[in-house]
Amino acid sequence: MLLLGPLLPLASAAVVTEIPPFLRGDIQISYTYEQLSGSLVERTPEGDVEVGQRTLSDHMLRYGVVFSVAPGVAVFADLPHYVSSRVAFGSFSDMVYDPGTGSGTYVGTAAGTPGTYVSGAGLGGIWFGVRGTPFSEAFTSRNSKTTWLLEGAIRTGDKSNFWAVNDEGKRGAGPGGTAARLHTAFSTTMGSTMPYVSGTYVGEGKQTVTLVTPSGTAYEEAEVDPANHGDIKIGVELLAGRNPANGAIFVMDLHLGVGYDAWAQLPSGFYLPNVLEASDGGVVQQAEQLEAGGGLGATWRPFENMQIGLHGDVGYHLPQRIEHPYPVYTGSNTLDITVGSTLGVRFR
Repeated sequence: MLLLGPLLPLASAAVVTEIPPFLRGDIQISYTYEQLSGSLVERTPEGDVEVGQRTLSDHMLRYGVVFSVAPGVAVFADLPHYVSSRVAFGSFSDMVYDPGTGSGTYVGTAAGTPGTYVSGAGLGGIWFGVRGTPFSEAFTSRNSKTTWLLEGAIRTGDKSNFWAVNDEGKRGAGPGGTAARLHTAFSTTMGSTMPYVSGTYVGEGKQTVTLVTPSGTAYEEAEVDPANHGDIKIGVELLAGRNPANGAIFVMDLHLGVGYDAWAQLPSGFYLPNVLEASDGGVVQQAEQLEAGGGLGATWRPFENMQIGLHGDVGYHLPQRIEHPYPVYTGSNTLDITVGSTLGVRFR
């Protein structure tokens, strides 16, 4: 049974900085649901006008394997599977040309038909990488007081992406291009708590795609450049229960974070309910975005060789211009909600 109450410190690093021991490994499958939802607001000389409701949602499975090739060094592979990616709109107005601004407007126009306007699914590119701990609390002979995790990975490109369809007319999901990721985390043990800080940067590569708009119209090839992304997280893991006899633990995770997306070059008409013919089928600039929020998680290891994780996060999405030709922004009520679970088999 798990022991509760005052606990002895863990003999290894926090969950966020742990890697398998030498010649050991893990296999895991995880599920994540993410939803970005809120109003659409058009900025006019008379003030902001709400012109619709939008929801972006992703159901994703990830299949991963990690193996330690040396003490404190492990290689890994991770395959994302986009079960469903959707862009849906609630009540909104149709866009018409505004001769006063030379752009499009949703204000005062006929109501559109709510529903899902674009959806896709499919496998993404495979992440290959290496992670290591230059120093770690798991190395008891070194008497390290802190664990430092350092990780680098690259993602292969794939032809299945959200901007195009295959020969059968089915739309893919995900950015599709190559990418590189750098990640680092620091943790330390203080009694039954393990505070940590982590940071991640993902650089997305450009990709040339044969663009097919949400309406099904095919266009010539276009160069898409998804946003580079970075985030910083601070948190603490709380050891709520432990059984040294079989390696069982129960850990709670509380954290705060901030995420930043740089500007992107994306096809017009994917994230707005409709656009003018002048931009439809072309590439437009999406503005940078910033989110801040927090969340909690739980890790339950019923015995040494199995681990189950749950997590949930809520982020406030600051107003963002969706396409540069149109003065339409995400509303101040826009939230990014993420929930997920992980099942892992640990070979120890």
